[in-house]
Amino acid sequence: MLIARFKNLSLCVLSFLIVGCAASPQITNTQRSSTEQELLVRALERAMAGLDVQKIKDKTVAVDFYGLTPDKDFAKEYFTAWLQAQRVRVAVDPKQAQLRLKVFASVLAVDQGQSFLGTPAFTVPLIGFVMPEIPLFKDIEHSGHAEIKISMTDGQTGDFVDETPPAVGKAEHNDYTLLIVIHFTRSDLEKQQWDLGPG
Repeated sequence: MLIARFKNLSLCVLSFLIVGCAASPQITNTQRSSTEQELLVRALERAMAGLDVQKIKDKTVAVDFYGLTPDKDFAKEYFTAWLQAQRVRVAVDPKQAQLRLKVFASVLAVDQGQSFLGTPAFTVPLIGFVMPEIPLFKDIEHSGHAEIKISMTDGQTGDFVDETPPAVGKAEHNDYTLLIVIHFTRSDLEKQQWDLGPG
């Protein structure tokens, strides 16, 4: 009788272990969250839409892209594809370019801010019990920012030709919590801009 109960208990424990192993998901963490990536892309698109590229349409250009963060590598390719959509020819060989574009992404980042009214989380002394935060109002603000400026030089002589004023783009995604249980999100990420720009 005792042996049968022990066997049943062992089977129950084993089944719990098997279920636990089978149900544990693996989550891949990226350097930036999907929301941060979308904020950067939308801010970049909105900044590009503010650039006046009329003077370089139907010309062959070489693109040098400069930024202060590793995001500049993606931003360069995205900007180059956008230029091509504006009927600007991008030279494979910089020696064949009529103009050389120095593109400065002086701002390309995601900022986060928070407003909180309520009781913050704290640990009860001696007991070690953690009381969760109780928000009466909580606002977590995420904003993407991009600022782009183009300086143009002659492709052969290197002489300065022109430059654009800085174009700025911004995207927002905010999470709000009211009276503990009411939660909603306000975002402008769905407003995409990939048009022909000014003119």
